[in-house]
Amino acid sequence: MIRTWSADQIIQDLYKCYHATTDPRMDGYTTWPCKQDLYRVKFELDSMLKKCPTYAPEQEWLEEHNKKLVWQALSDKL
Repeated sequence: MIRTWSADQIIQDLYKCYHATTDPRMDGYTTWPCKQDLYRVKFELDSMLKKCPTYAPEQEWLEEHNKKLVWQALSDKL
């Protein structure tokens, strides 16, 4: 299989949408559709992940990611 996408590019595009949503110079009429786009992506991604198979290293990888999130949250409070 040839991967014709880039997770980094997808994330970059999502950040563009996020920044448009949180732009303090814009009003809710303008930013609400941007947030709706983020929700649409989330709903589709959640649906896709439910249908994917589970892989042997998956749980360990997810736990490692969660640990990083916890450390990041704790570091932010310091």
